[in-house]
Amino acid sequence: MLKILSAAMIASATILVPAFANETADSCRAYVSENGGDASGCDCLGEAADGDADLADALAAIETPDDLEAADDATKEAIAACFPDA
Repeated sequence: MLKILSAAMIASATILVPAFANETADSCRAYVSENGGDASGCDCLGEAADGDADLADALAAIETPDDLEAADDATKEAIAACFPDA
């Protein structure tokens, strides 16, 4: 599951908090481009972050795969919801 989440994510250090949906989605696509994987859920993740300031903050804090591994369960569940086929 960690590999799925790693490939699916993430907001990078360039995201300002609170993150806007397009910034989160763009950062997700950049992360996937750099680390491999499928970016098909990035828009979903951006929309989820736009509607949830706590999620946006949590995603903005994830800069590395280690940060992703340390993320709380709610953040990981939100990511997994946007990448169900990963």
